[in-house]
Amino acid sequence: MAWALQIRWQWFRKTRIDQPWTDLELPSHPNALALFTIAVTTKVGNGKNTLFWTDRWLFGYSIADLAPLVLAKVPATNRNRRTVADALNNDNWAHDIQGGLCWIGIRELLRLWDCLMGITLTEEEDQHTWRFEASGCYSSKSAYKAYFNGAVSFEPWQRIWKSWAPPKCKMFLWLAVKNRCWTA
Repeated sequence: MAWALQIRWQWFRKTRIDQPWTDLELPSHPNALALFTIAVTTKVGNGKNTLFWTDRWLFGYSIADLAPLVLAKVPATNRNRRTVADALNNDNWAHDIQGGLCWIGIRELLRLWDCLMGITLTEEEDQHTWRFEASGCYSSKSAYKAYFNGAVSFEPWQRIWKSWAPPKCKMFLWLAVKNRCWTA
């Protein structure tokens, strides 16, 4: 599946929560997930459709950006499933942290705790915004522009295809980078 469709699928999982197919886990390329993570910001309402650890909901940042050492101590199952509503209920997010933290990690934890103390949830639905489009909704065109304007750093060999070289030179360079030269 093309990366634009993978990003679109992630967008539908966030914005069309009433559909039964949004719970399906489809594999996505890490670059598509990285672009989606960078491009979507969330305004939390009731917190039921926003992931606590990975989505960008806390002052435009994710917990991964604000406290990477704390996030490293959270198991992947909790990272990918814990919603903001569930995490803020009785400070359940603190129970996700397993193992010891160094003193820098403790400092990150205390800063995170201070940031979370002022968060209150409302009855409104969470609002997800695609930041590369003026309307705030996902479009393949805006995703394509973000991809080729370098919003996400991709593999170095992918830049070969954006160069002004003739197609046969691009093909040779790509094969050379992949260690697949068709020469004897």
